[in-house]
Amino acid sequence: MKTVNLKRHLARVVSAALLVSSAVATMPAPVQAGQSLLKATFESGFDGFAARSKESVERVSTDAYEGDYCLLISNREESWNGPVYSMAGGGWEAGGTYEFSCAVKQNSGSAIKMQMSLEYTGADGTAYAQIVTQSVPSGEWTILSNPSYTIPAEASGMSLYVETTDEDKYDFYVDLIQSSVPSVYRKGDVNHDEKISINDVNAMVDFLLAKSTKDVNLDTADMNGDGKINAIDLALLKQLFVSGEYTRTTTTTTTTTTTTTTESGGKLQRIKGQWTHVADTSWINATKVVALSFDDGPFGAYTQQGKAAAKIQDELTKNGFHATFFYEGDHISSNENEVKEAEKRGFEVANHTWSHPHWKGWGSSQVYDEYLKCKQALDRLVGEDREYATRPPFLEYDNTILNALPGPAPNCGHDTTDWNGASTQNIVSGIQQKAQSNQLDGRVVLMHENYDTTAAAVEQLCPWLKQNGYAVVTVSEMFKFHGKELKAHKLYNTVWD
Repeated sequence: MKTVNLKRHLARVVSAALLVSSAVATMPAPVQAGQSLLKATFESGFDGFAARSKESVERVSTDAYEGDYCLLISNREESWNGPVYSMAGGGWEAGGTYEFSCAVKQNSGSAIKMQMSLEYTGADGTAYAQIVTQSVPSGEWTILSNPSYTIPAEASGMSLYVETTDEDKYDFYVDLIQSSVPSVYRKGDVNHDEKISINDVNAMVDFLLAKSTKDVNLDTADMNGDGKINAIDLALLKQLFVSGEYTRTTTTTTTTTTTTTTESGGKLQRIKGQWTHVADTSWINATKVVALSFDDGPFGAYTQQGKAAAKIQDELTKNGFHATFFYEGDHISSNENEVKEAEKRGFEVANHTWSHPHWKGWGSSQVYDEYLKCKQALDRLVGEDREYATRPPFLEYDNTILNALPGPAPNCGHDTTDWNGASTQNIVSGIQQKAQSNQLDGRVVLMHENYDTTAAAVEQLCPWLKQNGYAVVTVSEMFKFHGKELKAHKLYNTVWD
């Protein structure tokens, strides 16, 4: 079943100010924000795509996603067989960040995983990278999309192709393959007027009611990044507009961003007597998110542990990422600067109790006292009365503990085991394997800030995750990004819990 509205607007991912470089220019024009680098519709030919091997790649006029024609890929002997496009001279640069998307369909009778991939020449020869991987249901056109993929810095001789994974060799269709320089407009700026206002809300309402398609752009109206515009996106837009969490404008002629009001990476804010999680997700320009979280700080700046923590914070900031830091109250008084710096950088300051006790089996008043003493120490540094997400020490919890905590308890969706002597490579490979098996998005990752091995792992992981379509975010940002609510008294390993 086709999603007609999505078909109609996928082509509007590119800004209205789109500029196409001339094919006869002797010198390539510099790429502009929003500029289209590739748009293959297959209406008049193959648009530069061909078979990678011996499979058949043919134009067919049956059930195209957009227009009259699409490509049918058949007689595939390997999962990597699919349409390929040479990116030479097309405006893509090694180390650059670009948006990629395509429509795919398969009729195998069950869901299979498909992906857009990059083949390139690297320092060690031919290399491969996945731009976006997604489960594709049988019988439906599905959009594969990564709005912010960074090409490896050492890449040359690049080619773009579409394939299946897990040894699947089913026939499939592909249509409307696109790539562009990411839009300068932020999520929620539905009409691309460089601000978020009631006009954006009204435009999306009219679109969903089929009254008008005017001024609705997929790149900024798709609030949760699932490639569709639906009621979920409208709810997220209304939440953003009504709450007044932030007002950010970005011009198309410069890369300057002006922020009038900002939120931290996540906090619990009192609204009408209730504690509600708020977080600014406007900066997230990725299709997948993971919450790296760090326990047991803060530590002194001149200690080994403190230097490791500083490296972690610096690497996150360098890559434009956020994370959650669970602080112990009895460490805070002599190491205040680390907490202040975390708050300043937009990280999420969280509660790891006062003294890190084994509190399973404790009474609710004892549990709350441990929480409260740490809360008060954190409040003094952040300058306001907050509640905090809490990670139970030693991951020990029961109903008494959870019910005693005013907020949620982010736990452990992936344990790096850095606390148990895991090497840097073990930490890195464990997270990479989760990502490559599509099990990392929306997951809370347990780490500790006081190990050199962890700091070295973060320095490797941040650029790798960015390159593979991930943003590292706080726990609160991760939930908001996925349109999920964090509830008090509940334990979370992933956003899906």
